[in-house]
Amino acid sequence: MEDKIVTLATYIDLMQAEIALGILQAAGISCFIDENAMGIYPLYSESLGAFKLKVFEHDLEKCREILAHSDEQELDNE
Repeated sequence: MEDKIVTLATYIDLMQAEIALGILQAAGISCFIDENAMGIYPLYSESLGAFKLKVFEHDLEKCREILAHSDEQELDNE
């Protein structure tokens, strides 16, 4: 059975997308950033949310928990 690839989050800023990607990859999650909208509509990329973080559907909830926990730790460190 083939697992579906879904969008976990959409980012305007590539750096934010790469930070989330790194956090998930460090946790052993297979994921990638889809930048297709950036090439097609470069002038509108900001409003389209050009950087989409993609994961397998079966990892979706785990990814949300990992990123939420990461955000909580960042707030605690401030």
